[in-house]
Amino acid sequence: MSTILKGLVIGRSTGRCAESGAALEVGSPCVAALVRPLIGDERPDRPVLERLDFDLGVWESTDPAQKIGERLLCWWRTEVPDPSSKRQMFVDDDTLVDLFERLAAESDPARQAFRFVLGLILLRRRKLRMVDRRREGDDEVWVLKRVGGGDDAPLWPVVDPRLSEEDADAIAEQLSTILADEG
Repeated sequence: MSTILKGLVIGRSTGRCAESGAALEVGSPCVAALVRPLIGDERPDRPVLERLDFDLGVWESTDPAQKIGERLLCWWRTEVPDPSSKRQMFVDDDTLVDLFERLAAESDPARQAFRFVLGLILLRRRKLRMVDRRREGDDEVWVLKRVGGGDDAPLWPVVDPRLSEEDADAIAEQLSTILADEG
């Protein structure tokens, strides 16, 4: 595995409300949020990105998004999964594009690699398209644009982190884990 991905950990659902600590009941509505770790808490055994789950009532009444602030990358409504059921995707493509865009400001190599793989997934789903590919020093930069965004759509440069196929598969699996039903 490359040095970029050494210690790459992305948080999973804990089955508890991140605000109240109460257990989340199977089948009940909840909100899942993907956040950056707290500043100063970026150790190798800590997640590069954390998934926090909230009871829907707690999310609506206490506004945890306000408390999380700039750490919040995206959130989505879902239901607490039955651990014995098959995993299903609960995040729509627009949420993934929003996450891709928000990760543009990240400087951490592991988060940049995560964004690159997310971009590949969105290219494959035809939500983004490549409009340019160029060299900047030692880096190869892909310039992506949202499909259907028109001429005024923003261009998003993404540095190719030169991941091995194994590394890219590992990130794709981590992405699938945090965005899917945890069953």
